[in-house]
Parts: sequence; C-alpha cells; structure tokens
Amino acid sequence: MTTPRNPFILGHRISRPYFCDREAEEAALVSAVTNGRNVVLISPRRMGKTSLVNVALHDSLEIQEEYTTFFFDILQTNSLGEFTYLLGKAVFDALLSRGESRVRGFLAALRSLKGSFGFDALSGTPTFGIQLGDITHPEYTLDEIFRYIEQSEKPVIMVIDEFQQITKYPEKNTEAILRGHIQRLGNASFVFAGSERTILQEMFVNSKRPFYNSSEIMHLGPISEDIYVEFAANLFAERGRRLEAEPARWVFRLFDGNTFYMQRTMNGAFADTPAGTLCGEETVRRSVRSMLASNEVIYREMLSNVSASRKAVLYALAQDRTVANPLAGEFVKRHSLRSTSSVQSALAGLMKSGLVSKSDDGYSLSDPLLRIFINALYSTPEV
Repeated sequence: MTTPRNPFILGHRISRPYFCDREAEEAALVSAVTNGRNVVLISPRRMGKTSLVNVALHDSLEIQEEYTTFFFDILQTNSLGEFTYLLGKAVFDALLSRGESRVRGFLAALRSLKGSFGFDALSGTPTFGIQLGDITHPEYTLDEIFRYIEQSEKPVIMVIDEFQQITKYPEKNTEAILRGHIQRLGNASFVFAGSERTILQEMFVNSKRPFYNSSEIMHLGPISEDIYVEFAANLFAERGRRLEAEPARWVFRLFDGNTFYMQRTMNGAFADTPAGTLCGEETVRRSVRSMLASNEVIYREMLSNVSASRKAVLYALAQDRTVANPLAGEFVKRHSLRSTSSVQSALAGLMKSGLVSKSDDGYSLSDPLLRIFINALYSTPEV
C-alpha cells in the first residue's frame, strides 16, 4: 500500500492504519454477517459508518477469501428502477475482478435486459452499458439479480447504504418486494446502513412493516475523545510533526465527534504544519475557517430556500446546539418564536428535509458545519 502524503485521508477508502478505533463495532459487525445475521447500522451522516464497513469487510482476509461482497449507496435514488440499476451495477463491478466468465454468466441471467449490454471494442469484454430507461420492469430485473445471487458459489455479504431512501420511492410496496427477495436468499447477509434514525427504526421495529424484527440494530456514535486525540497526535508524530492535545480536543468538541469534519480539519491542519514544527490552536482554527469559506455559497443558497418560520427554528437550534424539547415554552419564549404549534410544524419540515435530526440527547442540526456557519452570521461565532 502506498503511504499517503497526508495521513488524514479524504475522498478515498481509508485503510486500517489510518482508521481510528471502532474495534468493538467492527468485531460485532463481522460476527453478525459471518454468522448469517442481518444488521441495521445507524449513525448520523459523516460519522464514519461507510469507512467502518470498508475496513471490516475489505481489510478482512477471511471475508475476502470466503465471501463475495457487494456495496452500493442508494441516497441519490428516487425509484425502484434506480435501485435495481445500482444493484445490478454493484454486482457487475464486483464480478469484473473475478473473471470474464462470471460477468458473462451474470449478464446472461438478466433476460429482461437482453441486448442492452455492450462490449469493449478492444478487449471484447462485456460492459454494463445499460441506461435507466432500459429497466422497464424493475420487479422482473430485480428478481433475476437476486436469483443470480442465490446461486453464488460463496456466501454473499451485501451492504446497502442510506437504506431509508426506499421509503421515499413512489412504489409503495418497495419494502415488501425487497423483504420478499431477501427472505428467500439462503446464502446472504445484509448490512442496511443509514443516517435517518427515526425512519430506520420504524422500518425494523414496527411490527406492521415488512422488515420487522429481521435484523439486529447497531447504533454508531462518536468515538472516544481521548482515543481520537491520541490517534491524531500519533499520525502527526509519525510524519515528524507535533499536535497539541487541546486543539485536537477543541476540534472534537466543536463538531461533536463528527468524524468527517474532524478528519477534514486535521487534513488542512496537517498540510499547514511543516515537518519538525508544532500544530497549535490557530492552525486548526484556520482549517475550520477554510471549510466555512469553501461552503459559504452552498450554505447561503440552501438557507435562501428555507421558509422564514423554519429558518427561525433552525437558527434557534443552532444557537443551543442540542435541544431536548424544542416545544417547551422556555425554548419558544427565549428565542422569540411564534408559538409551540408553529415550532412543531417547522420542526417536522426541517427533519423531513434532513436539516435537523433527533438523537437520544434531543434535536440538533444534522450538519455541524452548517451550525457553525449560522452562528457566525447571526450569533456568537464558534471559530
């Protein structure tokens, strides 16, 4: 493996030496899927669930040798047809490394798409050249894909990221369709990962829903502050630099342990710390300010599309960071909000749009950097 110039990796799969902790979660996840149990992996967005899955499955020699793994993210999908397309693409891509004969076998199994595939002009190997419009009957194609998976020589582990997205499809029976296919598979374990906790828990805990009691639920929270501070300091030290503990703790608390933003901050701070020097508070603050600047246009446009009533509640939540009960009279009065009913309505809209999420501690902005941006504009700056 090539040693990265900056050990705080962004935009690429993180290998084990650059992945912080999660040992207990990794062991639990591997134990579940290798023993035939499905897992619902729930965490706020950018908390590291995708990196955890990658490290657990791709860096495990046992899993790589004994299992076939498929991974696909459905956050951007809006229909069963798009889901089917990405599933087929995920299977195709995974089979490419295992030989042309396997790829041809898979494509032959997709009878509903016969004639839609192409071939590379130079090598003659099949290509997944279908378009979304080619999937005219997704339920048939989906059945063909799952039938192929059932015939896999090795047991299968399939990871579907942002699984709650299927509840937003116009096909109202999507949950039942997928549950029926998954239930019939005798050689596959599934990881249903997602960031919308309320929706996912409803899907798997409500006895009236198709996926009821079909998987064990694993919640992924922030890593330990002490472990993270030591991890970051060690990565600096391995490259001949020093990182003070307090700035690292400040970053952790600023983002409430959000893995992505801590990683992004440390990536910038490391880049601004020459070899043989010390990374202090101003360096990490400068890295955060750089992130704010690069997201300013996006955030301003985003906020311009939020109604005045919702924006008032959003700004109030940003100031308080986490609110146990935003419907309480004290919260409404202190932030000069219109009424409890208006807050309730605004809160429902903000949660539906993904701007606000709920945890055991209460309600907060889903994006901690957006919280910092709002407070810099209208309240007390945090940076």
